[in-house]
Amino acid sequence: MRSCFRTTRYLLVLLALLPAAAFAIVNGAVPAEERYRQGFAWVVGLHYEGSEGICSGQLVAPAWVLTAAHCTSAGARVVAGHLDRTRAEPVRVLRAVKHPQYDAKTGAYDIGLLQLERALELPPVPMLTRVEAGALLREGARGVIAGYGKRITGGDFARELVVSDVVLDSLQLKDGRFAFLDRASGPCGGDSGGPLLLARKDGSWALAGVASRVVGDLCAQGGGVSLYMNVGELRGFIDQYLR
Repeated sequence: MRSCFRTTRYLLVLLALLPAAAFAIVNGAVPAEERYRQGFAWVVGLHYEGSEGICSGQLVAPAWVLTAAHCTSAGARVVAGHLDRTRAEPVRVLRAVKHPQYDAKTGAYDIGLLQLERALELPPVPMLTRVEAGALLREGARGVIAGYGKRITGGDFARELVVSDVVLDSLQLKDGRFAFLDRASGPCGGDSGGPLLLARKDGSWALAGVASRVVGDLCAQGGGVSLYMNVGELRGFIDQYLR
């Protein structure tokens, strides 16, 4: 009972928008080349001039990348199209757009878009609609997360994409975001802006969340409480630019 109370308290802290640690996927694995091509070729890495830090993101249209607002910068360089981000194709960013209600202090509406200088010949990730998100974001739902973040505290950012299965336990939804507990996996530094996928009724996978924050150091703990932006709830902001 005490453990359950602590978990609920952590989730409420996240949803109350208290500052939390930044994001890497622990206990994940590098997908086989075929699985990457079929299911994750739209994942991109974000590099920043003069900085060793990175973020992750996803191609949602041929010339648009969706990521966290705190990763959204006109100075970013997108690398795409290869399992190994050091061998991926670099693309310059023309325009960076943060959600107009983004609050850097609290993390509210932590979502943004990057317009690329040219369209990429890669399949964009399908996104959940608001109705689908309402139906699929349920307690105990099973999803998949991905990113180029660190896998251990103090380690280097992953060169190859890392993916992991997650379970949305102790799920809480509020104000365009959702928090959940998965003791076996989670994101860490460098995975900010990366995807959380859920399966639609037809079995296809679609983007449900964008990595924002975590409670504590999931790299060290091997899992814990994660906070993601709810893509279905935020489609209005996203779609106005993709149109």
